[in-house]
Amino acid sequence: MSNRKMSTLERLQNGGPLNRQERRELQARLHASDPGLEMAHPDAAGIDVGNASHYVAVPAGRDPQPVREFGSWTVGVQRMAA
Repeated sequence: MSNRKMSTLERLQNGGPLNRQERRELQARLHASDPGLEMAHPDAAGIDVGNASHYVAVPAGRDPQPVREFGSWTVGVQRMAA
């Protein structure tokens, strides 16, 4: 079995180091106006779950306030669900 080079994605997933060129390419892609990401589920919300609060984001055209913060306690989670 031959040893093949790991891809950049494989190295990122495994926590391996990137070389200088790979870091530059990754930074350029992340800071580009179109990073090449496509929307997989347009009706889904993004939720950042934290210790003190949760942030919920919906597509910009869906709500006048597309990003909201909710508390992490029961009342905040119930408000988020509503």
